[in-house]
Amino acid sequence: MTSRERRAARAALAGVVVALGAAACGGEGQQTLSVATGNTNGLYYPLGGGLASIWSRHVDGVNMKAETTAGSVTNLIQVAKGESEVGFTQADALAAALAGSGRFPEPMPLASLGKLYPNVVHLVTIRSTGIESVQDLRGRRVSVGPPGSGNAVTAWNVLEAMGIGESDFTVRQLNYAQMSNGLKDGTLDAGFIAGGVGMPAVVEIGVSRDMVLVPFSEDEIATIVRAEPAYSGFVMPPGVYRGVDEPVLTPTLWNLLVVLDTMDDGLAYDLTRTMLERREDLANISSVASFITPPSARDVGDFPLHPGARRYFDEVLEPAAR
Repeated sequence: MTSRERRAARAALAGVVVALGAAACGGEGQQTLSVATGNTNGLYYPLGGGLASIWSRHVDGVNMKAETTAGSVTNLIQVAKGESEVGFTQADALAAALAGSGRFPEPMPLASLGKLYPNVVHLVTIRSTGIESVQDLRGRRVSVGPPGSGNAVTAWNVLEAMGIGESDFTVRQLNYAQMSNGLKDGTLDAGFIAGGVGMPAVVEIGVSRDMVLVPFSEDEIATIVRAEPAYSGFVMPPGVYRGVDEPVLTPTLWNLLVVLDTMDDGLAYDLTRTMLERREDLANISSVASFITPPSARDVGDFPLHPGARRYFDEVLEPAAR
């Protein structure tokens, strides 16, 4: 995230504070809703704050608040329980929630409003550790991300596909700030950060240390995709992070917005329509918003698309197809 994007994110979050103040005052017929995002060092939070502000201003009868959470797993559970109306999630966590597997004891009644942007797996270390591949993590101190996060789901999916289990390294469950501090002070050897291109937490490490973004081979990507079809390969371009001067191949998967499958069709339609019509406002917060277009957002694969969201996409995209 560039300094311009950080300034825009702060401005968007300031707008959310104003919107929340209005929500606290209450308005006749106003619904106060929440969007579950992530921690403040990731991209879910500023994008969620921007969306909350946009929805509060442009969807009649809605005041939306953005809330910090541990990430995808927590978000999915909160939405399924009705504790949050909208949640950000990674595709792998959503697949597990719908199937009732992994961290989810039973299938969750969820549907998507659309696909957002690709989540890139950053396997980050410091050059002095000598870690050059995912197999070098054996015997090291590695953060997989905090409990309840999609980051942890992704890290374990990648590690297990590579044949690496809990007994092969010292597991740390740290948030982004703790992971960054651990790499800086030498109490941690490597860590996984799953997020959009230009993740602030990764930028921060690269600014203060001789950071290495550990590459994956094409064969390793193919192995991960066979184990987890939601994944694909992504080439991180040089220049995004300080010290990363060559293209780096790494796994990636998409993020989505989810709601209860029983959400009112009209509300789901309005939330989807407003997000897509105001996507340029989100692009002022982070460049990853450039991925959010109607054709891309509708392409949720096998995941259920909420009928209200489908109605919006059909209105926008079907006439163009004829």
